[in-house]
Amino acid sequence: MTVRKRASLAGRCGIPLERDRVYVGVDTALDGGALEPAAARPVRIRWPDGRSREIQSIYDRREFGRAAFGNLCVRWAVCVARRRRELFWEHGDFFVAKRSGLAERRAT
Repeated sequence: MTVRKRASLAGRCGIPLERDRVYVGVDTALDGGALEPAAARPVRIRWPDGRSREIQSIYDRREFGRAAFGNLCVRWAVCVARRRRELFWEHGDFFVAKRSGLAERRAT
């Protein structure tokens, strides 16, 4: 039995549309042990312009869609600079919403 691949969930479930995304690099660590499967945990966000921020804690991790259907998207609610932000993963790429407060560059 073959399962038809489904479209991206962008624009639903709080997942930003492709035009409203900023793709970022993320350093991850593996969690897990002998009794549970290993899972990647984001620890640092890196922007293409060289900036980076440490993820201080993770409040929540939620999956939308299914890998079998090709539309899996994972959302982490993280603490960055003492503020709650959302980080997404879809098709092997991490991204944040453009107007999330994480994507903007602050003048210093």
